[in-house]
Amino acid sequence: MNDSPFINLYLRDKKSEQEVLSKLEHITGLKADSINFPNKDGILHVSHMDFSQGFKTEISIYWPINLNNIVNGYHIAKELSCALNVPILFDASLFDSNAATIDGDDIWFLTMSNRQLEQVNIEILEDGVDVLT
Repeated sequence: MNDSPFINLYLRDKKSEQEVLSKLEHITGLKADSINFPNKDGILHVSHMDFSQGFKTEISIYWPINLNNIVNGYHIAKELSCALNVPILFDASLFDSNAATIDGDDIWFLTMSNRQLEQVNIEILEDGVDVLT
């Protein structure tokens, strides 16, 4: 999966890997797998990591390059936020791989469980990431 397209999503609350996989499959209609939950029919591969600070769960979703025009990271972020009832943080690469501010920082967004989107500034923590308030 080295050259596969992927997205990173940060969930405010801890969510189980199994729940994330189940909701992701429902949203996309594609089978998903992970190291802990292998699925020989998996098309989406999910990496799941928990943090002790800030947003508690990071999920990375990888897919085959031939599905690049079908898999929509922004749609996944909005719908997963709603399905899991948790705010999700992601960078603007979901929209534009070259997205950055004037000073070169990545642009970040927060999607709420009601599908509303808000641009935010983030702070990288020792063990996680969080939204600056």
